[in-house]
Amino acid sequence: MSFDVFLSYRRKDPDGHSNVGTVRTFKYEFERHHYEVFFDYNDCTDEYFKDSILPAIRTCRHFVLVLTRGCFVRCKEKGDWLRREIEEAIKCGRKIIPITPDGEVVEWPSDLPESISNTLTGNAGLQITTIHTDSIFEANMAQLIKNRLSPPQKRNTDEMVNYPRLKVLHIETDYDCLVKLNGKELKHAIVDGYNGIDLPEGRHKMRFVAEGYDGIFEEEVVDTDKLRPHDFIEVKLKDRVTEYRKEKEENFVVGGVKFRMVRVEGGRFEMGTTAEQGDDVFDDENPAHWVEQDGYRIGDTVVTQELWMAVMKKEPTENGGWTDERGRGADYPAYNVSYNDIKTGFLPELKKRLKEETGIDYDFRLPTEAEWEYAARGGHKKGKRLKYSGSDKISEVAWYGGNSGVKTHPVKEKGKIANELGLYGMSGNVWEWCEDWYGREYHSKSSVSNPKGPDEGINHVVRGGSWNSLAEYCRVSYRSYDQPDYRCSEIGFRLVLCP
Repeated sequence: MSFDVFLSYRRKDPDGHSNVGTVRTFKYEFERHHYEVFFDYNDCTDEYFKDSILPAIRTCRHFVLVLTRGCFVRCKEKGDWLRREIEEAIKCGRKIIPITPDGEVVEWPSDLPESISNTLTGNAGLQITTIHTDSIFEANMAQLIKNRLSPPQKRNTDEMVNYPRLKVLHIETDYDCLVKLNGKELKHAIVDGYNGIDLPEGRHKMRFVAEGYDGIFEEEVVDTDKLRPHDFIEVKLKDRVTEYRKEKEENFVVGGVKFRMVRVEGGRFEMGTTAEQGDDVFDDENPAHWVEQDGYRIGDTVVTQELWMAVMKKEPTENGGWTDERGRGADYPAYNVSYNDIKTGFLPELKKRLKEETGIDYDFRLPTEAEWEYAARGGHKKGKRLKYSGSDKISEVAWYGGNSGVKTHPVKEKGKIANELGLYGMSGNVWEWCEDWYGREYHSKSSVSNPKGPDEGINHVVRGGSWNSLAEYCRVSYRSYDQPDYRCSEIGFRLVLCP
């Protein structure tokens, strides 16, 4: 698909405030004049930039560069997204139109990289057009469109599109929640995510409901009438839900080390060899079957070496312990620990230390195999079915034999994304012990509701693949196993909170 306008912009200003609302208003105005607009507010990766951003620039007619405060600060870095977009537009000979809202940028900086400065500032330079976002905003936009943009292609009518006048509600929260208006669910608001919602002008009673619970922990009336078209309405829940979070036991601290347990809402899912797993499947993954799973909380990462030390006060020494060669540090997985080490050592000691520090008897355990797979597949938030946990592209989510450098990696290392539930590393890095005994015919014999595997066995299930695994072993349905006293640098574990 080709576009009349590509909107290029810096997502956040130097203070961390989002520019998405401002640029979204420009998008609506261009669309009212029948221009096909490319506007993106997703988190960028190299693959996404290559597959989506670059083709859009190459096929656009006009490259509209939205200049907001501090937008050029990071352009000195060669890998900077905004710089790369401008460089591509120059390379492809696209018509560049710089605009600035409310005069935030009135002249070009003197220290622009040479790769873009000659085009932007050379000779007469490109004129920066100021779009005043006040009562004459629409008139100014219309004038820009008339003077600087040639007519859009393939339009059969001059009739204006009657888009509603929309404002953007932006939610900052430290607890994943559902946003509801008049009983209708509008969005899943997530921690540290882009949580923008388009609202028509007027007064709206919004409800913010904790996921997995019926209780409302915040209610607010939002009035959009007096705002300018590009303004964000900000609802910050961070200070308001602290006690709620404490009550619902999402974050824990032991020995000064914080670890996070993510709520997985109960639901029904198909376990085993679903179609997206392709031709890599093994016999013990068959047959695919439906499972009803109650809700639970699971660690957003595997247990780290820092958390292990806070609980156990000493490193594991068996099988060589933790080494620089295989990955050593606070944020690295705790490996070289057996199923028995966890069950008879770590879990009872964690319970003891939390009791001493909080006065509450918390119980943690390993996940069942069904709980592990349900979480790896995204639980109740799953969209399309994915081969690995969080993506069909293993390089986006996993450290495995093809990219790990023959070692473990920090549990939230930059470059790897979480899955739909915000869980990291469920594909690759280290295998994860499960509570269940391994049964080769588990899928054909397990119960439909909250299955827990065979009553006895020789080996316990491990899931997810590791830094040393083939890609096919990192799939969400792949099953493996080891004896309960087995230790190696490829196996770690993830916690589940008992009800």
